[in-house]
Amino acid sequence: MRLRTLACLGVVTVLLVTGCAPEAEVAPSPSASAPTPSPSPTPTEEPIVAPTAAFDVTCDDVNATVSGLLGEAVGGEKDTLGLTSSPNWYPGPAQYMMQRAGGIACSAGDLDAFDPNSYPDAYWEIAIVPDAQTIIDGALKRGAGGNADMALSCGDGRCIINLRDEDVLLTGSMTSPGLMQDDQDRVRAAFEELLASAAGTLRDFEYGPSGIAAVSCETLLTAEEVAAQLGAHVEIVDFSRLGGWGIPAEVYYVNDGGRLCMYAEGQDVYNDATLISLTTLPSGAWAFDKLDGGNPVSVAGADAAFSGVDYTGRAVLDVRVGLDWLRFSTAESAVAPSLAPVAEMAIEHLTRGRPAPQ
Repeated sequence: MRLRTLACLGVVTVLLVTGCAPEAEVAPSPSASAPTPSPSPTPTEEPIVAPTAAFDVTCDDVNATVSGLLGEAVGGEKDTLGLTSSPNWYPGPAQYMMQRAGGIACSAGDLDAFDPNSYPDAYWEIAIVPDAQTIIDGALKRGAGGNADMALSCGDGRCIINLRDEDVLLTGSMTSPGLMQDDQDRVRAAFEELLASAAGTLRDFEYGPSGIAAVSCETLLTAEEVAAQLGAHVEIVDFSRLGGWGIPAEVYYVNDGGRLCMYAEGQDVYNDATLISLTTLPSGAWAFDKLDGGNPVSVAGADAAFSGVDYTGRAVLDVRVGLDWLRFSTAESAVAPSLAPVAEMAIEHLTRGRPAPQ
């Protein structure tokens, strides 16, 4: 049976924001009579620095709060969004979306690899991010509905949390067999204390520089370019068909300028295979440097590249271009060898622009 790559419904969909690739600049040649200019110094590459949260609350604080609520640590704590029950575009760049927006993301309990028939007894993820009003307003404008409600509810082994204190937003969930409706008050009190600490230390935050933020899928790669490489019909999927908009979608696609580009056999998201997916993290080189277990490979135009397998078992190619991180992935084994040539096309468009038509 052919594998299908589908985004999970009911969590997020994609808003594509158009943008422009940088135009290549050509310096005029000096005249023969003009003195030869001294060589210009090579520009210093901007340092790769992880973003600093806009408040003083850390994942250590979150871990302590959740462990206190559950009675013990779940294990496997990490400073990223969790992958259990997440959409399949989370592994990789999107796991770091909250840090890109000046926030933190903390989770625990993920399995080593995705297994649709097995879930851990306890797992959780909590994200705290500034600019709450803008995020909530944008999510509601794009049809988030209940996915943007500021509420907390517990029952049947799970708590769903969306809380706000001034301009700081806390969102996430906890799953553990012992969680019941009677736990709502103590869970709320614990997270409201965390929020108060974040709101009380809130400071200005600036997004890191990026050459890829808000660039459209068509600017990165057209369907025709991917089709020519694969020798197959390809369409860019309309992501608005994939479930409901929510806070993570608002942060990733709008605040961060990240992208999920799905190059598929057709627009039927349930039956047409997605041949290649592309996700990005603008100014995400710091997160790219955290990659562990991939194989270094050579990709023309990339500052660094690794091939490997993601949490869901798809073949992936991660590339760093300047300060930006792009991930190309596929669930189709026959397509995997084409990831590098497709990545090289996208990098050329980003760094040089498209060739002029002949």
